[in-house]
Amino acid sequence: MRIILYNHILCYFIVSISVALHTKEFKLGIENISIEFVRAMCPGKKKGNCVVGLITNQTGVDQKGNRSVDILQARGLTVNTIFVPEHGFSGILAERDVHDSIDKKTGIPIISLYGNGSGKMISPEHLSAIDCLIFDIQDSGMRHYTYISTLLNTMKIAATHNKSFMVLDRPNPLGSVMEGPLVEPSLVSFISIAPIPLRHGMTIGELAHYFNEHILEKKVTLRVIKMSDYNRTDGFVGDLIYQLSPNLQSLQSVYGYSFLGLLGEIEPFDVGVGTDMAFRCITLPESMHVPAVVWRRLQKVFSAYGVKSFMYYHHNNNKRMSKGLRLEFSAISDMQSFKLLIAVLKFFKKENISFSFSASFNKAVGTKQVHDVLAGTLSEDLFFENIFQQLQQFHSQAVSSFFYSPSPIITKTLKKNSDCIISKK
Repeated sequence: MRIILYNHILCYFIVSISVALHTKEFKLGIENISIEFVRAMCPGKKKGNCVVGLITNQTGVDQKGNRSVDILQARGLTVNTIFVPEHGFSGILAERDVHDSIDKKTGIPIISLYGNGSGKMISPEHLSAIDCLIFDIQDSGMRHYTYISTLLNTMKIAATHNKSFMVLDRPNPLGSVMEGPLVEPSLVSFISIAPIPLRHGMTIGELAHYFNEHILEKKVTLRVIKMSDYNRTDGFVGDLIYQLSPNLQSLQSVYGYSFLGLLGEIEPFDVGVGTDMAFRCITLPESMHVPAVVWRRLQKVFSAYGVKSFMYYHHNNNKRMSKGLRLEFSAISDMQSFKLLIAVLKFFKKENISFSFSASFNKAVGTKQVHDVLAGTLSEDLFFENIFQQLQQFHSQAVSSFFYSPSPIITKTLKKNSDCIISKK
């Protein structure tokens, strides 16, 4: 009996040790940088002589909050310049211009890649003293969020000047869903930088690989430092920063941005921009006297898409009282954001509530056909069927750029909620 007990105890410890040895740990790209990585950065140079330009902002940190710029320098790299996207190094600027500055902690020059409401390229003068560019910025998962536009622009300039380019990968907070139209050629702009899906379902590293293979005329020497133990359907995992920009200050805002980011381009809708409820509500001016019954009917629309909603009043950033709904999002990988956007617009049209599109809407959404669907000159089924075919073609082309499992899911967005296709790698 005693021998049997000892055997059980021995087996328990063996199993426990085995489990401990095989337990995986989620790590970001910045947390997977090794000495070998440092040596490979600039072949032929001593590690202390490798000079890099870091493209980053406040999201460029590890899970303990240590900044990427400090981590890279601790690994023996010389960070010569920090380049920053829209909203600046701190991620709090909402202006059309981001100005150059200095990092107070290190004294490293900070160069803006955003001005006059659009992107700016890195100058040849700044590149001349740099061996390699490193990109470490958290994306939102939506094409019209301009951090990926900065990614493509910096890859282009690196290729032009024969500089190597590295991406420290980060999760896609919107999970695995791939949906929405690709960009029509005439609508390519800084807010729709390339013909990829509106909600692309890819990580920043995967996008860099796709851009290099299919978008850039001249390929850049690219290396992506991948994450460890990342499951695409999880979206954000671990201790990650949720504050991506002035109006994406929480995970709920990031989720809401997946469709409210476009609704915010339509007057008179107020989605809370400039308040602590940015992209977490949908309201209209109280002066419009929208009946409560209309909002209750809209609640049913949101409920059909898995979104909870509650009656809500607030003063917007213009101090105007607005009334509408506060929204709560949960299973973002199950929510069809683009279909929800169209459903909300059709709802308000049916309720005879007038609205008008900004000049940026078509560029942001990537197509002019939303107007045709709302006007009834284009069948909604045909519209979504065409998008589905575009997504299938893109998925087939992008499959070699998928680094993580499972592969992105393409939703066949027809009127029937049951239509859903899971595209496998």
